[in-house]
Amino acid sequence: MPKTQKAEAAQKVLVNADPQVAATLTGIIYQARLFNRQARMNIPEDEVVTEVVNLWRSVTRALAGSST
Repeated sequence: MPKTQKAEAAQKVLVNADPQVAATLTGIIYQARLFNRQARMNIPEDEVVTEVVNLWRSVTRALAGSST
């Protein structure tokens, strides 16, 4: 998936997220930026966003499945 499609998909998820989830994701991205600087690593932000969104979806699916 090209970077622009990943970014657009992540953006759509954030638009539909409630404020608490959006704030949490923003914090995770900020921490990833700090980690990149401290470790002098070069991990693209879109990879971090994609991974966080995938984890978030997994958790919401698991929570939805356990409540039924």
